[in-house]
Formats: sequence, structure tokens, C-alpha cells
Amino acid sequence: MLQRSLRLLAFGNHFAVWVSSLIVTGILSYFLVKYNLSNNAHIIYQEVIATITLGVWTFGMVLPLVNAYGGQLWLANHILSYLWLTSFIFSAQDWAGGRCTTHAPTFGKCGLKKTVVAFNFLAFFFLLANIFVEGLLFRAHRDTRVHTPGVHKSRPSTASEGNTSAAV
Repeated sequence: MLQRSLRLLAFGNHFAVWVSSLIVTGILSYFLVKYNLSNNAHIIYQEVIATITLGVWTFGMVLPLVNAYGGQLWLANHILSYLWLTSFIFSAQDWAGGRCTTHAPTFGKCGLKKTVVAFNFLAFFFLLANIFVEGLLFRAHRDTRVHTPGVHKSRPSTASEGNTSAAV
């Protein structure tokens, strides 16, 4: 029962990360196409991280729904949480604290910029929460595999039991 609850919680976290990356990708793609920001390193970084996450989590999102899943995306959550934290820091440095109207792109569009900041944080938060959920899920999965009695194959004996003749 615990493993099923953890898998559903992991699915919810994966879905939240996927939605966040979808929103960030859409808004930043709009900025890149509309305002030709190919030289803005912060926006390019955020777009790349959001796009990679969107691609990976499109398939990884459904893995917790599989019964055999045991937290194998823990490492991906860990790595992406650091990348999303950096993305959040970049967006907060660029657009928070009254710099929204004076900082490129668009010298305005504060609603879209603050949306990017918010969903960068949400993606980071849900990835961070999923590190713990996936760790517990991996532990529960391992414990159920270790403690369940399985079929043990007997090893064949190396000595012939009834035959004592030596090979010539």
C-alpha cells in the first residue's frame, strides 16, 4: 500500500514538473521568436533546461504508474533540480525586484516574466520533493524484493553422484 501511494505521489510530482516545463518552454520560446534573443545566455539556458525536462518527463511521467517502477528516476530528479534552481536564480536576477520593466526582453511583459519565475520555482520545488519521494520509493521497492520469498534455483552439483568412474 505504501509503495502504491508513493508511486501516485511521484506521478503527481512528475506531472507538476512536466506542466511547469511546458509553460516555461512556451513563454521563453515566444520571447526568443518574437524578440530575437539568440544572444541572451540566461534565456537560452532556461529554454534548454525546460525543453530537456519536457522531453524526458513526457515519457518519465508515466513510469510511476507501472507496477515494477521503484524510483529509478531519482538521479534524474537530483540533476534536474540543480539545473532548475540555476534557472530560477537567473530569472529572479533578471526580472524580480523592480527590474521587470527595465530589463530585456521586451522592457515590459511583466506578467509573462513573473510567470516564468514562478514556474521555474515550482519545477525546482517539485523536483526537490520528488528526490525524497523517489528515495522512499526505491527503498520500499528494494525492501519488498528482499523480503518476499522467491523461487530459488538449486545449483547443479559438480561431482557426479552415482558415477565414480574416472575419465580416461
